[in-house]
Amino acid sequence: MSPTFCTVVIPTIGRPALQHCLEALAQQTCPPFEVVVVDDGAPAPVVLDAAAWAHKFSLRLLRQANAGPAAARNLGARAARSDILAFTDDDCLPDPTWLATLAAAVQETPHALCGTLTYNGLPRDAWATTSQLIIDLVYAHFNAQPRDAYFLTSNNIACRRDIYLELGGFDSSFAKAGAEDRDFCDRWRISHRPLYLLPQPLLQHRHAQTLRSFVDIHYRYGRGAFLYQAKRRARGSGTMKEDLNFHRFLAPLLRQHLRAHSLPRRFHLLLGIALWQLANALGFFLALTQK
Repeated sequence: MSPTFCTVVIPTIGRPALQHCLEALAQQTCPPFEVVVVDDGAPAPVVLDAAAWAHKFSLRLLRQANAGPAAARNLGARAARSDILAFTDDDCLPDPTWLATLAAAVQETPHALCGTLTYNGLPRDAWATTSQLIIDLVYAHFNAQPRDAYFLTSNNIACRRDIYLELGGFDSSFAKAGAEDRDFCDRWRISHRPLYLLPQPLLQHRHAQTLRSFVDIHYRYGRGAFLYQAKRRARGSGTMKEDLNFHRFLAPLLRQHLRAHSLPRRFHLLLGIALWQLANALGFFLALTQK
């Protein structure tokens, strides 16, 4: 095992939450690791004091002109000094065993892309709760076989650096967050390597949202989905019909997941699910008409 056995890559646009993410990483129960923060052209350049974290991990800060989180992750991966990469976002709080769990899974199955479950860290935020519900529904359908998963979100994955670089990392033509992780997972699968979902909820996502930001996010995901499907069609790795099959099972999955919520919250979640579908479809349709 190398002195720095794992590198955590965090793209950021300067959100204050980054400090809390670093504080959570300082609590990790694992051998020495490094953190590479990539400032994706934040209006006010990110400033970090590496010495303040030196007793917990090695910290490096890189900066690029704004090119999106995919390009930022790739820059961080190229700069990494270890064999294992882990990725999270600046609005996430990894539980203390997150990195050790992911790194152990990659060491045990070096050819796998590994991820853990994510949970909502803002339960009183109805829109953040709705976004987490969407992820839960997607994971329940596509990752029913955890040792043969289909999709892992980019804020909660780890893999070998050499394989990541061999596959070209995230596709930087996804200039904004939205489907670049679907594309990466698809390319990982067609390279005949598995995706493993570890059943532990080890990453807290704290992304506060409003109605407008919720709609904007899922509109952007719809536009990203169009690009993803075009790339997938070009490389012959699958069809949109396979992904749309998810909607056949959405109603029973939704009923199952809504049981944990109060009646008023269920109504809000149902409204959010409807808005998600509409915003996603609108983004996809407009991207289609503008191609």
